Amino acid sequence: MYEALQQNLDYLKVGDSKNISNELFKRFRDLIIMGKLPAGMVLPNENVMSDMLEVGRSSLREAYTALALSGFIVRSKSGTYINKTDDMINTSPFNMIVEGSKPSEVLEFRFMLESENASYAAKRATEEDISRIRQAYEKMIENKNDITQFAYYDTEFHMQVAKAAHNELLYKMMRASYSTIKKGVKQANINAYSMKWGFMEVVIKVHGDLLKAIEDRDYALAYTIMKDHISYVNATVSYNE
Repeated sequence: MYEALQQNLDYLKVGDSKNISNELFKRFRDLIIMGKLPAGMVLPNENVMSDMLEVGRSSLREAYTALALSGFIVRSKSGTYINKTDDMINTSPFNMIVEGSKPSEVLEFRFMLESENASYAAKRATEEDISRIRQAYEKMIENKNDITQFAYYDTEFHMQVAKAAHNELLYKMMRASYSTIKKGVKQANINAYSMKWGFMEVVIKVHGDLLKAIEDRDYALAYTIMKDHISYVNATVSYNE
């Protein structure tokens, strides 16, 4: 009856986590997004589930409440079950959907979104916008030997380009994706740095070229540079999915 649940039981057991309910929420969410807990599947009642997971009922109830509010599960008098995919997408915060996506899918998403951001930024950026992009670029150069800091300012560069596009919807999509993009940028830098000599220099040059294209109001070139940059990262870095 609970075959899918039994198969993923070890993953769901959070052990001595500091915040049990939050960790339970994340693990249930991940399994649901990946389809390992299929839509329509009925979950055991709280007594049975808390025993299976070796957690208190209050922690499980808090996790269930968060999952229900996020649209991942439905709670009713007849029981608790996994929500339908379409309903889940309609109710889940966008950042959760991004977080649950494969790294390669996030890069494809960035490929489409950020190329347009770059083009619009070249058309619409103010001098203040350009100054913020330049500051992030200079910080990238300063921190090229510190992967964590480099990833932070690399991501900040992309966020400032998105802001300079002056399209609130596109920018909000980028902000909702921020933590996932930053994590992906850092991992890409770590992977590529270890296996491709000169990767950081290439990344810095590309960002410099993009900054110049935006300064020159060359929206076609800005679009192409960003598109090629995301494609380069995707081709350079291999992920285990």
